[in-house]
Amino acid sequence: MREFPSLEVLSQQFKKKDLMVLAVNIAEPAGQVKEYLVKHKLTFSALLDNDSRVSDLYRVRGTPSRFLIDREGRLIAGSIGPRDWASAAARNLISYLLGLAKKPPRG
Repeated sequence: MREFPSLEVLSQQFKKKDLMVLAVNIAEPAGQVKEYLVKHKLTFSALLDNDSRVSDLYRVRGTPSRFLIDREGRLIAGSIGPRDWASAAARNLISYLLGLAKKPPRG
């Protein structure tokens, strides 16, 4: 849940650009996740993956994991490990993947 604040920034920056942020939690109890979302005024959705269906579908190998899925449901990018989703590098990558930037980000 450490990434949730920067995911909120990302969600707000791209909410009118066809980006939906969905957190999938496999560790904390649902009540704890909901309490955290409310306490920190986070607006994106969270899903509790108790039965590992989502984890199995996307072959999660570590946490935190994140995946970018296009409108047709295809996996277009993924990564494992913490990230700062409020960074310029993250914004540039998302802009490119959404087709909002013509050139891929450097680095």
